[in-house]
Amino acid sequence: MNKMKGLSVVCVACFLSAMPLCAQDIEKEFEEFEKKQQAEFEEFKNKADAEFETFLRETWKKYDAFAPVPAPVRPEPPKPVIFDKARPAMPPVAVKPGALKIPEAPVPAVGGKVAVDPKHPDLPAIQDKPAPGVYVPGKPYTPVVVKVPVVKPDRSVHRTPVEFYGTDFEVATEVIDHFSLSGDKEANVADAWKELCQKDYEQLVSDCMTLKKEKKLSDWAYLLLTKRIGEQLYGKDRTNDVVFLQMFLLCKSGYKVRLAKIDDGLKLMIATAGTVYGTPYLKMEDGDKYYVFEPDPKGSKSLYTYRQNFADAKNLVCLNIEGIPAFAMEEQDRTLSLAGNELKVQTVVNKNLIDFYLDYPQCDVVIHYKTPMSEELRASLYPQLKKAIEGKSQKDAANLLLNFVQTAFQYKTDGEQFGYEKPNFPDETFYYPYCDCEDRAMLYSTLVKELMGLDTILLDYPNHIASAVRFTEEIPGDYVQLEDGTEYLICDPTYIGAPIGTCMDQYKNVAPEVIY
Repeated sequence: MNKMKGLSVVCVACFLSAMPLCAQDIEKEFEEFEKKQQAEFEEFKNKADAEFETFLRETWKKYDAFAPVPAPVRPEPPKPVIFDKARPAMPPVAVKPGALKIPEAPVPAVGGKVAVDPKHPDLPAIQDKPAPGVYVPGKPYTPVVVKVPVVKPDRSVHRTPVEFYGTDFEVATEVIDHFSLSGDKEANVADAWKELCQKDYEQLVSDCMTLKKEKKLSDWAYLLLTKRIGEQLYGKDRTNDVVFLQMFLLCKSGYKVRLAKIDDGLKLMIATAGTVYGTPYLKMEDGDKYYVFEPDPKGSKSLYTYRQNFADAKNLVCLNIEGIPAFAMEEQDRTLSLAGNELKVQTVVNKNLIDFYLDYPQCDVVIHYKTPMSEELRASLYPQLKKAIEGKSQKDAANLLLNFVQTAFQYKTDGEQFGYEKPNFPDETFYYPYCDCEDRAMLYSTLVKELMGLDTILLDYPNHIASAVRFTEEIPGDYVQLEDGTEYLICDPTYIGAPIGTCMDQYKNVAPEVIY
């Protein structure tokens, strides 16, 4: 028994002494595996970088850009129509809408999922989700997942504050501080690409991609951030250096962008999910449209560019805004009064956000319609409106909100106020002194959806846009009836003084297109 006991003690001792060795072996194997994975990744990355350098170094091909797609222009009435309460009421009408208006923009996602309306599951605008990175007009766009670059360990990081719409964005710019193109020839561009690829640029790209997520920047906001970094480092006059840096950062962030030579200078071209109106573009071999970023209106339509994209660039620049950028607050207050001062509301918007919206490209109206209202504006506006409609029937609450939008805002067409077609984002309607019919229709629809929980649509008539609401109470009036029998009561925020259920006379028998 003693011999057996002694043998057991020896076995346990041997086993215990072997345990650290096994753990060390496992740790060593894992480290070797990580090194192998990193080496394979570096080899793949270096191969993609070298391949793209080859494309940049080749003679660029000449193309003639397509003429810009003009922005949709609605010759709106110069003044809003006033409802005549003394005139005998016309019989209510039920109108079948025209064709569903498929937006040029992708359908926004909700909480990272496809925006599907359970009441209208068969609408072509929201069915058949395309593969990641593939854009189909009027359908959801899902980007390919791009990993944030791995930063080398134990690297000291010095970050520079970059001022962007009144907000300091901390970015590690050391590797590009003294960068400069030696010229705009193919070889100069290829050499610059090779130079930056051989530097420790990962921290810079990692900072940019991390800020994009943390600050809720849309793709367009991210595009503008890359421009701002270049302008702060090099100045606005060194346009070629700024444009090249944009291309580098966006390519390394996974976006389909390219350089083009136009009139002896470099220009950035971006492939977008959604149409950019008023901007020249190329349709490349991959089927995507590449728009000239900030084109010269008097510039040549002939351009030169290379034959292939950067291999790791898989995503389009999506024009949707699904989260409001977290810019520093610069408060702009405004008091709005319903006719007769029956209701007064105090509102607050962020001037930095308004400046960003002003730099947004001309795009499909549904992008403006689906952009959420900022938290600052919600916090100031919604409690006051909720209190005003509290305890009211759907009819009375909807009429109060309609009268508010009809009378608290001054009317002017986009042409009169801006000199071009410009639908408002929600916060802009509370900043600019004037708004037109589409701005009012989008605002009213938003208020009814978010304060009353009712389903709404926009009605796109020739030269006019109105709203329509699906009430759950029985309310008489003019309405549109969809193919499935669903009825939406017409509510027109530009028909001043008209109650819900009242269509302008000239549109009573017109079949509008429907925007969801």
